[in-house]
Amino acid sequence: MNHFVRKTICAPLGWLAGLLLFLLSSCGTSRNLKQDEYILRKNVVKLKTSQTYADKSALKDGLKSVIDQQNNTYLFGVFPMKAWLYNLRYKAYERDSTNFQVRSRIVEKPVVFKAATIPGSVKKMQSLLTNQGYFNARVSTSQDTSRRKISVVYHVDAKDEFLIDTVRYDVDSSTLQAIMQPEWEEKTLLKESQPYSNSLLGTERSQMVLLAKENGFFKFNTDNIQFELDTASQRVLRNKKSLVENAANAFIGKVKNTRPTVSVRAIVKETEHYDAFDQFVFRNIYVYPEYNDNEAFYNTFKYEDTSKGVIYRFKNAKPIVRKNVVLSKIFLKKHALYKQSDYNNTLLQLNDLSIFNYGRIFITEDTFFNEQGQHYLDAHIVLNPGKTYDFNTNFELSGGDLYLAGSALNASVTNKNLFKGANQLSIAGTYGFELNQTKNPDQTFFQRFYLMTQNFGLNTKLIFPTFLSPFKFNGNKVSIPKTVFSLGGNYLDRSNYFRIQTINSSFGYVWKSNTWSTWQLNPLFFNSLRLTNVSDSFRVRLNEVQAIRNSYQENFILGENIEFIHNTEGKRAGRHTFLRLGFEEAGMLLRGGNSLLKGLSGKGFSFNYANYVRLDFDVRRYFTRTNRSLVFRMHGGIGVPYGASKTLPYIKQYFVGGAYSIRGWGPRLLGPGSYYNPALQNSNDRLFIDQSGDIKLEWNAEYRFRMIQLFAGAIGLHGALFADAGNIWLAHKDENMPGAEFAFNKLWQDVALSTGAGLRADIGGFLILRADWAFALKKPYLLENSGWVIDQVDFGSKQWRAENINLNIGIGLPF
Repeated sequence: MNHFVRKTICAPLGWLAGLLLFLLSSCGTSRNLKQDEYILRKNVVKLKTSQTYADKSALKDGLKSVIDQQNNTYLFGVFPMKAWLYNLRYKAYERDSTNFQVRSRIVEKPVVFKAATIPGSVKKMQSLLTNQGYFNARVSTSQDTSRRKISVVYHVDAKDEFLIDTVRYDVDSSTLQAIMQPEWEEKTLLKESQPYSNSLLGTERSQMVLLAKENGFFKFNTDNIQFELDTASQRVLRNKKSLVENAANAFIGKVKNTRPTVSVRAIVKETEHYDAFDQFVFRNIYVYPEYNDNEAFYNTFKYEDTSKGVIYRFKNAKPIVRKNVVLSKIFLKKHALYKQSDYNNTLLQLNDLSIFNYGRIFITEDTFFNEQGQHYLDAHIVLNPGKTYDFNTNFELSGGDLYLAGSALNASVTNKNLFKGANQLSIAGTYGFELNQTKNPDQTFFQRFYLMTQNFGLNTKLIFPTFLSPFKFNGNKVSIPKTVFSLGGNYLDRSNYFRIQTINSSFGYVWKSNTWSTWQLNPLFFNSLRLTNVSDSFRVRLNEVQAIRNSYQENFILGENIEFIHNTEGKRAGRHTFLRLGFEEAGMLLRGGNSLLKGLSGKGFSFNYANYVRLDFDVRRYFTRTNRSLVFRMHGGIGVPYGASKTLPYIKQYFVGGAYSIRGWGPRLLGPGSYYNPALQNSNDRLFIDQSGDIKLEWNAEYRFRMIQLFAGAIGLHGALFADAGNIWLAHKDENMPGAEFAFNKLWQDVALSTGAGLRADIGGFLILRADWAFALKKPYLLENSGWVIDQVDFGSKQWRAENINLNIGIGLPF
């Protein structure tokens, strides 16, 4: 029987393989080459450098990017699919170079090697290395020929990276030198032992200009600064950029511990701006709040009013926005020195008022001087008013941890100038539903889908563009906190099981402490939950499992929370960090009120309220290169119920599994801990409402890479390899759920691990459709071999694939 199977399967496969080889050989990329022509197979950069391991890859990518002649795209680095497709219709594409498939790069013309491009590539590499501080670098080339294909090898000996030794300033103005040189020296980026690069020098030049403009030197610019380099110094220094990594590399003999140095001389002198070394102050500040595009704003106003040194000019007797609202966003002051930060923050704050389409500042030079000989400036602030009301509807498609696919219809109306104070009042309504899918093999693909939830919601939000508080707040100029009030209600129908009505409200503030960091503080929020229409089957689960009963009990939540987000994306090329920390407490105020009421009347509150403390975290590290990226994430949280509460409220609990979590398991199938109920967790209807917990820990790693770009890059097909680990736990032991509670001595046993691969279709850079296939490597509910099941992996078994490979469909990247 086995012999028959092998024969019936292998014979067609042999024919198919033979046919494929015939097609590949007959339509290969070198088929249409002329005599002495070769296909450029690939460019190889062999880099020898004393650079640390962390930056070597980035340098290598940069060197590859400047090569003039790039090879064809190769699928998985092996097969030139686009060039092969081009050769299938070679004559047609050669006759019509404007063909849509050629222009959209669905196909690629085979790249014929041109030796004349090599010298230019070498020159660009040499320039890039010099710009990075490798002044003694050498680049040579060689060629490897195989049949009709050539690989060009660039041998790059970067030598030693130069470090900065000393920095000296020559300033051609005693006034400028007295005011600015101490600050330049204190805040310079050109620190001793810092690796030299042209980009660092450019950043230093920009910072010197910014610091000068902060001190009133309005016309000072980068043309006033030149740098001279001196590499003749015999001094050597240790690189301070990464002490730990350098020490480790030096220990194993990979990186030299000392480097040659370069001295920098900053020359500051006047150019055509003879007054670049003079300070400027503001004489008049004008505001035009009804500006229309391209109009002569200085002679179209009818009314004028002066307040706090600012001249307010408007066309109508009643301004669109109250004057004090606009004036509170202006940091330019009469008779004050020009400061670039005041200019930038004024624009930032004014453009943050949603009633205006945009704000601009025109600065003109006055012909007068003050007593100190400083020049006068006039600032003309123009504001273009927008529509007061904004109507919006949208239709959403989504995927999530708890469901396979979802859709929602949203409609909203916003008044962007309530009470003429640039306050925003938004009223939004929504209807959505979520679909899930069973694994019943007796059903067709579409029959497996079922309606999991329906959701109706109405929410209102009121945002004041200022800090409302009984206490005075001295905020920074980067971002004055916005005050946010919200109130909403939601109705959730979990088909055939229960319905939940919730009401929520909050009062808080949102502000940015700097360019990269955002805070949100809610001194007060509440949620109320009411459970109705409970089915008999779900009521059985409520009665059987105390954790579920506590999660779904009718509850009132009153508390406060704070969230901090730090995102350095865009701060440094090639890598950035995302950090989110959140803290929430509920019940403390109500416990105090309950105790007070008992003391006065002998009776406390007649309703249940939640008592818990919850801490959440999400840390991500992104390493990005031209065609690939590596991402690490650690996230989770802990919620500790106290007082009369035994577990977190349902809406505050944690879940794992699904397309955005541990992908080897479906949504909410894993945990808590090592708890496992085969009858429920292997059910075809996939209703596992009870798989939630009070504690969550999760680790993820994902390597992403580009595969094929279609339609001139409009659609990109990308791949990914990933691994996920983690679980959820209960904070307190539950006799009905053995192994569900958290304990350090069984943490290793409870951690689940899965791995897999995925495909992502990036449509125009705004929509990513994702499919991830994953399977478990470690199952915490199996005690044998600590839960490891690697030895059971069998890709050749249809049964194993059906039972273990989990397909996750999602929209957007998982993190």
